Amino acid sequence: MNLNIALIYFISFVFLSPVYAREIKIIETSDVAIEVRVFAAQGDKLLLGFPCDEGRSLAEEKTAASLAEDGIEVWMPDMLSAFMLPNTRSSRAEIPTTSLMAIINAALETGKQVYLIASGPDTALLLRAASEWEAKHKKLLAGAVLLFPRLFKSEPVPGIIPEYVDVVGKTKLPLMLLEGERTPNRWGIKSLTSQLEQSGSHVNSRLIPSVRGYFFKRDDPSRSEEVVTSQLAGLIKVSLFYLEQM
Repeated sequence: MNLNIALIYFISFVFLSPVYAREIKIIETSDVAIEVRVFAAQGDKLLLGFPCDEGRSLAEEKTAASLAEDGIEVWMPDMLSAFMLPNTRSSRAEIPTTSLMAIINAALETGKQVYLIASGPDTALLLRAASEWEAKHKKLLAGAVLLFPRLFKSEPVPGIIPEYVDVVGKTKLPLMLLEGERTPNRWGIKSLTSQLEQSGSHVNSRLIPSVRGYFFKRDDPSRSEEVVTSQLAGLIKVSLFYLEQM
């Protein structure tokens, strides 16, 4: 094999391997056309995330590819890019609910069980989409995974019960709440769980040992955080299992 052919094989392996395997689906909504990264799979589950990441989520894409290999399809609609919004917390509120619901309906058209997933402040977007979809259709999606949710209305004050954004406690959706053990937010899990249950949600809350919040997005991950990031697909699969039992 000559050097040029060998180089082509190498490039094909690195850039076209299953780790990066995906297709792009365009969903037309009444507001805008949304580009969705789809990691297709043959199973009966579809995991729908609302990544406000401007398409820059390498760890999440690797995890999505791993889940797809295990039969769980993953959709990642690029919401910020679609609406040309900056990656700030306030931008989430500017994303129209109609577009969120259009994405959910497109996912349901596959005939698969649709689960939602989001992390950090994107969890508010997830809860808004879920509650509005329930209100319109009078039924529930399969469930949702909230990774280190950041749902405070303002900076919490020690000793005072925190206030949460208005979408908290508005859905009956079964929820799996995961928080890093090495973050101050761990102390608010009980309070947040209670608020999320206000409308009838069953909430299963767990701490992930030895990691901080945003552990798979950090530039300075600890060895424990690197290990958990490499096992993120397994963590999500376990979360979906718990949701099925709720």
